[in-house]
Amino acid sequence: MKKTLLIATISAIFATNALADSTIGSVDGVLIYKSEAENAVKALSGGKTTYDKLTDAEKKQVVNVIAPSKMIEKAARSQLSQKEETAALASYWMQKKMISTNVSDAEAQAYYNKVKNAAKDKKKVPAFAKVKAQIIMQLKQEKIISALMKDVKVVAN
Repeated sequence: MKKTLLIATISAIFATNALADSTIGSVDGVLIYKSEAENAVKALSGGKTTYDKLTDAEKKQVVNVIAPSKMIEKAARSQLSQKEETAALASYWMQKKMISTNVSDAEAQAYYNKVKNAAKDKKKVPAFAKVKAQIIMQLKQEKIISALMKDVKVVAN
């Protein structure tokens, strides 16, 4: 499952405008563009090489690396409803924002201390080390949502 998500994520990250872009292959009729291969090679090589510098065998490997993500994209487009597609896009956006949002250990510790001090039975509060990752995730979500909702006008009818 993680491998499938990684492949899908790589596809989404590397997807570029296909107009005026040469094709380097296809999978089940879905075209694979050179720009996608360039982005994949750049990511996989740490920017040390380009698609054009690869041997024919290496170029074929790149196509084979991209192919599963193309099939995942094809399946998603044909099998997801518009509502599911929107939810998947929102989830992907949130994951992307979570990666780039920073929460310091000090912020997490301060939040933990606040919750612990408010607890009726402090003995039932797990140790900070056990909940630190969950606290950081929660604080990241809160930061993202706060920034997103800042200066927006919400109207209920």
